[in-house]
Amino acid sequence: MKNELQFKVPFTGFCSTTFISCFTAVYMFLENLAVESGYDCKRKDGLQCDDCGNCQKQDRYFFVFDTMCGHSSLRCRFDGEPTEMERLICEAGFYDGGTDDNIDFLFGYAGYEYRKLVTPAEFESAIAASVNAGKPVIAKVKTGEDRFRVIIGYDDGALIGPDYDNAQRKPEAPLTYGEIDAIYVFGGKTEPRFGVLDGLERIRRIKEYNIKENLWGGYTEKMGLYTADSLRNADENEKKARMKRVAETMWHTFNCHNFAEVFRNDYIAELCDPALAAPRKKIGGPCFGYTHDLAWALIGLEACADWSKHAAGYFGEMVELTLSQIAKNDVAALEAVNEIISFLKNKK
Repeated sequence: MKNELQFKVPFTGFCSTTFISCFTAVYMFLENLAVESGYDCKRKDGLQCDDCGNCQKQDRYFFVFDTMCGHSSLRCRFDGEPTEMERLICEAGFYDGGTDDNIDFLFGYAGYEYRKLVTPAEFESAIAASVNAGKPVIAKVKTGEDRFRVIIGYDDGALIGPDYDNAQRKPEAPLTYGEIDAIYVFGGKTEPRFGVLDGLERIRRIKEYNIKENLWGGYTEKMGLYTADSLRNADENEKKARMKRVAETMWHTFNCHNFAEVFRNDYIAELCDPALAAPRKKIGGPCFGYTHDLAWALIGLEACADWSKHAAGYFGEMVELTLSQIAKNDVAALEAVNEIISFLKNKK
């Protein structure tokens, strides 16, 4: 017997099949926010995106969930050891967003009941019941970094997944029951357990932690010319390795784009009060628009730097200054978030 939902939601191109991405796609399906069916996607044909708006509709909701749960506020340690805030949100890799804490927040923020099932004997009947009720299921697989999938149907003993078009590193092989570690079954629509203020408090907690832990200081210590662990004392291979780590972190720091989009657009009704125009503008442009551009500059420097040349030894000072500005941008963004929180609390 076969049953397949007509699931036409594209996945965001800003990450792979993380929980946040999968959750966004299922949410849009359930809320009837699916994009126009049969649209002509230029990007599918290898052409330049023509901004038709279909993918952007998906990205809008992804940005909101990614930001409100706190993921787009995360920062990394230089040594790669996950921070306490990374562990709060991510279970396998910087992007996955699949901890119990984060999943519960997202369901509560979106206003859905849910069940997490971890007993394999329950999977098949639960998936069939959910699909028969018109609701996709999110599955967590046992291994890998991209550990989440969406199940939109079944055909005897086989599972049916959606087209993961646009997702980075999209799954190629069909999902099997043997790969599943857990499933998340959407329940009824309910009053949200978490609101915008809860999301902003979550953001504040993460940003305050990043600053308190001086996470960017771990990078400037390694890249500065006159620091205790000076770049001048590193050999050429070590210089390359340190710069490579900076560039890797800049790719993660692009989550600032998701954050900025939420505040510079009218995605959340509670943030649309004209009194919040100044802090929103501060986040969308001078803070995180600026951070986004500086991140690209450091990625470009890593790609072209010739560390065998004498002048390259001074690149570290330029990197140190750039990272110091990114750190200042993070502080300014926190100040703006605090201003928004104070206004919303006083308004209540």
